[in-house]
Amino acid sequence: MAGSGRFNVIGDDTIESEGGIGLLWYTKDEFADFTLSVQWRSINVFDNSGVFIRFPVLGNTNPAEDWKLAVDQGYEIQIDDRGYDANTNTTGSPLHMTGAIYQLAAASKLTSKPLGQWNTFEIEAIGPNIKVKLNGEPVSHLTNPQGRPLKGHIGLQNHHPGSRVQFRNLFVKKVGAAVAAGRAR
Repeated sequence: MAGSGRFNVIGDDTIESEGGIGLLWYTKDEFADFTLSVQWRSINVFDNSGVFIRFPVLGNTNPAEDWKLAVDQGYEIQIDDRGYDANTNTTGSPLHMTGAIYQLAAASKLTSKPLGQWNTFEIEAIGPNIKVKLNGEPVSHLTNPQGRPLKGHIGLQNHHPGSRVQFRNLFVKKVGAAVAAGRAR
């Protein structure tokens, strides 16, 4: 865990973000070419979270602030149906909306289910390409123009006090070199 806040176990198969901004991340492996599937649900219209991919090791300098490396050097698949942009204090920003690759690739449409219902992200990261589906619908795509990492860790974000997003059924499948070469075209 990096940053403040925490994740609580709810029942047998669900975790819920709570507290303040931070990141629950998988430390044992880095992922280059992979597919990731995860179910999530928001309870409140102001809930905010995300799925982070391809970010560097955290916790080496200041554990309370190291989550920022994931934002600056990795990729966040956003969960925020309001599309809130803190820089302009406005809502409706496609670069900040659910399914966007935060600040890098806009969500083309909002296909989230109503509050309290489970949604599914399918994220494919192959070479420089990242594709996101939300509930089976393609919503964003990025070909890495920024020179960000093509390999790194995965994690789940907790955002602000009062925001409680739930996650379950997270699966990651590494894609072999031959398959990746075919999909990257």
